[in-house]
Amino acid sequence: MHPTLHAASARIRTSIPELCAQILLVFIVPIILINTGVLPIQHRVAILTVLVGLLFIVLIMEKWNFKMLGFGKVSRKAMLAYTLFTLAGVALIAVTGRHIGTPIEGSWWQYPHFLYLFFLVSATQEIAYRGYLMPALATFEKSPVALILTNAALFTFLHSIFPNYLMNLPLAFVGGIAFAWIYLKYPNTLLIILSHAVLNFAAVWYGFFTLAGGL
Repeated sequence: MHPTLHAASARIRTSIPELCAQILLVFIVPIILINTGVLPIQHRVAILTVLVGLLFIVLIMEKWNFKMLGFGKVSRKAMLAYTLFTLAGVALIAVTGRHIGTPIEGSWWQYPHFLYLFFLVSATQEIAYRGYLMPALATFEKSPVALILTNAALFTFLHSIFPNYLMNLPLAFVGGIAFAWIYLKYPNTLLIILSHAVLNFAAVWYGFFTLAGGL
């Protein structure tokens, strides 16, 4: 585990049962309620907004700081790694998208997602799933492989609220593994937000996710 991520995990003073309860409340229960129809799917954006607010309340109450969330110095090595990672991801999306995707019609600036939502979605997901969840999981899951797989599984579970499971869930799982892996090696939340935003743009552009969703 990277020393920065280890230090963030070591600073967490919340007990393991409380951490598990937080993860269950924020990352699992609401998705189950949406998928079972208890919470209306058409209100998923509002519901997810409330969840983001709930997570920030947890962070404030538990006295998380920006450094613990992965907002630290950007090294040249990390910048290079994320640049190569992003370029490889865009190339993979472009190649597969031409064969199995359904590219959007019209100009990209006609869609709110490409104007501003892709960045907001990417930022909130990365703060939640990598900035918070990776150190939280690392407090009781010491195996890097298990940490990556658990993080990717929870990230994929979020995408189960969107249609077209056969396309969305495999892509979300592969993307979740990739994001968790690069964050484990270079834990920098700003860089992974920027990378996720670019890949989110490309994935929606090539029709892997509906415009209301996104990676």
